[in-house]
Amino acid sequence: MKLHKRKFYEIKKLLESKLGDDVISHDENGSEFLEIKKTGFWLSADSSEFTVGYGANHTHFSEDYGNLYDGIIQVFDLLTHRVKTTDFIKGHTVFRTVVEIEYPDSKCISIGETRLLFYPFWKKTKIETSVTDPILCRKEIEMEVNKIIN
Repeated sequence: MKLHKRKFYEIKKLLESKLGDDVISHDENGSEFLEIKKTGFWLSADSSEFTVGYGANHTHFSEDYGNLYDGIIQVFDLLTHRVKTTDFIKGHTVFRTVVEIEYPDSKCISIGETRLLFYPFWKKTKIETSVTDPILCRKEIEMEVNKIIN
């Protein structure tokens, strides 16, 4: 079994032990998916890569890309920190969404941005920001996370 799939299963096992029925997983066309109910968080693993997502934003990680451990760290940062979502709206159309992880030192790191190509650009822009609380407490899973990373 490839390393990225093994890490996916280790994360899945940890999340199921901590969140129980809130973790939804399914297979589709050779890829495995995991999501947490009532959040934008999701993961997937296929034959070559590990994908971490929040809403429509996602990033691909793999041993081949040399960034698999960055992906695992991003998973746990998304789970244990506040996530800020900023929607840019013109009329009734959300034309841009930015998702950021908010760290305790008030520093925000963008994990992705989605945009529409066609939108009513002539209308006034309205900005709506929402913040979601951490899904898990970092201290509760620290030991398990260290095992998965190492």
